[in-house]
Amino acid sequence: MRRPAGRPRPEVQNAGSGPVRTCVGCGSRRQQAELTRFVIGPGGAIEVDRKRRLPGRGAYLCGAGCLTAALKRKAFGRAFRGKAGQVDPSQLGQAWEQGDGERRGAGGSGC
Repeated sequence: MRRPAGRPRPEVQNAGSGPVRTCVGCGSRRQQAELTRFVIGPGGAIEVDRKRRLPGRGAYLCGAGCLTAALKRKAFGRAFRGKAGQVDPSQLGQAWEQGDGERRGAGGSGC
């Protein structure tokens, strides 16, 4: 299937090998290793998946500013196809900050 001629192809930052994912906050496309993955945990709440091993659909963010934008746009509900339930911004912010100290240099750098 060909892309219409009038629409430019979205640019991928740091083009290289590996899967490319889209940040649900800002819409930028980046390598999967540069983004932080969120999933719906066993309790139905959104959790940070640091090891990228939890089952289920994932939503990706590239920075803390994108977390705010994603919450404002209600992007988690769309990314998880309505299964996210209530999103607690303070809980997500705390989970993000906890992991930010562990993962300096690998994602979470912002847009």
